[in-house]
Amino acid sequence: MHKILLSLLILMTFIFSTGCSRMSSKYRVTIDAITAPNLKVAPSSFRIEALGKDTDKNSLLFQEQSNYLVELLLLKGYVQPLSSDVEQIIYFDYGIEKVLEEVEIYNEPEVSVGVSIGSPYGFYGRHYSPFWSNWGYYQTYRKKYNYYNRYVTLLAKNQTGKELWRIDVSSIGESKNLKKIVPILLEASFPYIGKNTKEPIKIVIKEKKAKEE
Repeated sequence: MHKILLSLLILMTFIFSTGCSRMSSKYRVTIDAITAPNLKVAPSSFRIEALGKDTDKNSLLFQEQSNYLVELLLLKGYVQPLSSDVEQIIYFDYGIEKVLEEVEIYNEPEVSVGVSIGSPYGFYGRHYSPFWSNWGYYQTYRKKYNYYNRYVTLLAKNQTGKELWRIDVSSIGESKNLKKIVPILLEASFPYIGKNTKEPIKIVIKEKKAKEE
């Protein structure tokens, strides 16, 4: 009987501790794409520029992310010439903004109050029941979650400044790790280059390696 109670305590502790985890192996991504009328977009020569005055093209983070963008473009058949004479100038921007703050309340048993084998009582002679309320061996916890909108914008123009195509990609989640999330958003955007989504569409991307932080 006592071993059953001990096993039940361990099982309930596991359920409570894992049930509150917000980690997910998927990203929910919103994509909005638009292309100039009667324009058939094909791989061509290009160069990358920063979109917006607040983006520092010389920062290490921008260089890292734009290098990843270049790799994806080259895989798609685009060409990066040495000269500045290119068919597409692709303006690139990314960022993060806080959109929601949420407080979650949940209960967990006090694992410090165990059941001693050989006795129907817990430590200090108090009987343990896993179904007691907060007046017993359960504690109420409050945890704050912050949610952020992580976004990427790609805008292609020709040499005269005419807009050719644009893609806005975003995903809402807890992670602020742009070094990890921006490449995921870039990969999600590529099938929509030269496409028109009449309205923002939503897709789910499975994570390849580690879970979202």
